Amino acid sequence: MLSIIKVIYSSCLLQMKQSFGRPTFQFTILVQPIIYGLITYEMFKNSGQQNFMAYAVLGTGILTIWSSICFSSAGDIERERFMGTLEIIFSVPVKFELIIFGKVIGNTVLGISSMLITFIFLTVAFGVHITIQQPIIFFATLLLALVSFAGIAMLLATAFTLSRGARILMNVLEYPVFILCGVLFPIEILPVWTRPLSYILSPTWAVKLLKMSVLGIDNYTEFTGYLIILALITVVYYLLALFLFRIVDKQTRIKATLGVS
Repeated sequence: MLSIIKVIYSSCLLQMKQSFGRPTFQFTILVQPIIYGLITYEMFKNSGQQNFMAYAVLGTGILTIWSSICFSSAGDIERERFMGTLEIIFSVPVKFELIIFGKVIGNTVLGISSMLITFIFLTVAFGVHITIQQPIIFFATLLLALVSFAGIAMLLATAFTLSRGARILMNVLEYPVFILCGVLFPIEILPVWTRPLSYILSPTWAVKLLKMSVLGIDNYTEFTGYLIILALITVVYYLLALFLFRIVDKQTRIKATLGVS
């Protein structure tokens, strides 16, 4: 168990150093939250919401965390491939999925900082205070949401490992998730046929839970139901990711398709 923790920690630490050394990732973490925060502030300031700043920070934070995770799942796999190190990572005596999990955690930790940057920017620039009615429940739910997002990243990593179109898939997946999960507006205004897609994505339930904890929970039965759904979906993500990593392992050993050539 200790060796597994060491592997994940080492992979996480190295990933954070490498990621933050790239200008594109610096933009995603440092500049993009400010742009998103300004846009969401302008969207919500005349919405009539009493606690609209919480929505601005929450929405921007979820957007940037998802961007960070999505880009890490695709970009890091693709980067390792073109550097010629993906085959090495796959063949070392440590499980491939543990190394990828450490990478995902590293980018998730960096992604969390974007929420703090948004909070500081909006508070300093517009002088509006944010109120979280139930902070303990909010941070506990946020932690579960981050674990769930990491599960999605692991799922994406399995597809990106074998795919040569990882960057295309990365760009295609980013914005539809913002829309389908109701990060900035309710999914009820979307066409009915999109609802099943929204319900199988954990950010949908994470957003609902986080908003309820910000405004105050009036219906604990409903909140508990959403929490159970989020936990179950998260478990399914990780089980499916483990299953798919086994398939990736088998296909890679048969076809030897990890490299560029």
